[in-house]
Amino acid sequence: MALVVLCMAALLDSIDVTVVNVAMPAIKSALGFSEGGLAWMVDAYMVPFGGFLLLGGRTGDLAGRRRVLVAGTALFTVASAGSALAPSAQVMIATRALEGLAAAFVVPMTFAMLGSVFPPGPARNRAFGIWGAVTAGAATLGLVIGGVLVTAAGWRWVFLVNLPLGALVIAAALRVLPADPGSGLRGLRSFDLGGAVSVTAGASVLAYAVAQTGTHAWGSGRTIGLLCAAAVLLGYFVLHEWRVAADPLLPLSLLRNRSVAGANVVSTLLGSAMFAVFYATTLYMQQVLHYSALRTGLAYLPFGSSILVAAGVAPALVTLAGIRLTSVAGSAISVAGLFLLARVPATGHLLTDIIVPTVVVGLGAGLVIVPTSVAAMSGVEAARHGVASALLNVSRQLGGALGLAVIATITAGVSARAAAAGHAAPDALTSGFHAGFAVSAALVITGLAAAAVLLREDGRGERLNLIELQAGG
Repeated sequence: MALVVLCMAALLDSIDVTVVNVAMPAIKSALGFSEGGLAWMVDAYMVPFGGFLLLGGRTGDLAGRRRVLVAGTALFTVASAGSALAPSAQVMIATRALEGLAAAFVVPMTFAMLGSVFPPGPARNRAFGIWGAVTAGAATLGLVIGGVLVTAAGWRWVFLVNLPLGALVIAAALRVLPADPGSGLRGLRSFDLGGAVSVTAGASVLAYAVAQTGTHAWGSGRTIGLLCAAAVLLGYFVLHEWRVAADPLLPLSLLRNRSVAGANVVSTLLGSAMFAVFYATTLYMQQVLHYSALRTGLAYLPFGSSILVAAGVAPALVTLAGIRLTSVAGSAISVAGLFLLARVPATGHLLTDIIVPTVVVGLGAGLVIVPTSVAAMSGVEAARHGVASALLNVSRQLGGALGLAVIATITAGVSARAAAAGHAAPDALTSGFHAGFAVSAALVITGLAAAAVLLREDGRGERLNLIELQAGG
């Protein structure tokens, strides 16, 4: 039951990253979103999600993981009600941001609590495998569920369904998850407030600076000012953690660990590409091929299945070839799929132009997820589980937000120029998506190079025990 609760909590928050994708045309029409502002349906969630993950992970380490999970789920549920009732685009963006903030405190807790709930051994390994499969498939499941809900009940039910599920998670967590240590909120006395404020503000401002380039050019004073502010905040964070903090939020020793650093670099680049793929492929199916929300969601089922299959065989591949070669191989496979997507025609077909390329991308991504997860936690002491887990999630989610913002801007720009040159709307849109998929491929190629240089050969010839590695055992 504890595993079910932790998986439900993680799924509830992780699904919300993509569940709105297939609902975007309906929400755009109902609330008056501009074409350039449509990416904010995703970025409004991902910016605070990525920006606050480190803060959320460390808060759970100090204040108690069950407390933080329950409080975060309660806030997420209330924010979902706000999104369901949103009367305007501005309100929707605000409530989506509140959902992302709440998720940043919940998701690291679900990962970190596995070690405290399950004793070492086969049961713990199976629990982690199930949790990994659930979270790996969350993005695709969100697209399918979104398609079903939009078609059957309307776009507001994409958010309303979170209300009973959130209440169920809270009630079950209080009943079946272990109680928090007695120190409770007193543990926050040693909290690194300066580090938390600077890294959260810096990461959020950076993500916002990139995301708003759809309406403010890269060379505008607004964008340059935001980027400079982010650089100052993040620079101060590094200095604070190095010289000032007695109990650092992010010990720099984590980043000096070559495996941890390499895993986070690779995860950032892969996340940048993958979230953009979901966004661009969804709009291609709905705006160019004119698929319904339901058909669009169902078209992602093979994609999600391919990620789960690859994640299932990845531990055996790590045993055979090691973390580095498995990550390189997975990246290369994803690049092949992205090259196929970069060639889709304006008159594409479901099997050859959507299912086959996305399955290839998914197989590669699934192979990368497991070895980078292991490398990101290898050698990390148990007291830092929450922050190490959060760091990996920051890399994936903030990388996804930044990548989506950049690629959405490029896609919109190329499509606009093609339309101005006289191309028909489907052809103009498709040319923009081609450019977006090409940029995604370049990001994954860079991740492949980073994996080859930074990751080690850990795991070769050994039976991979994921949970022991998570615990630094």
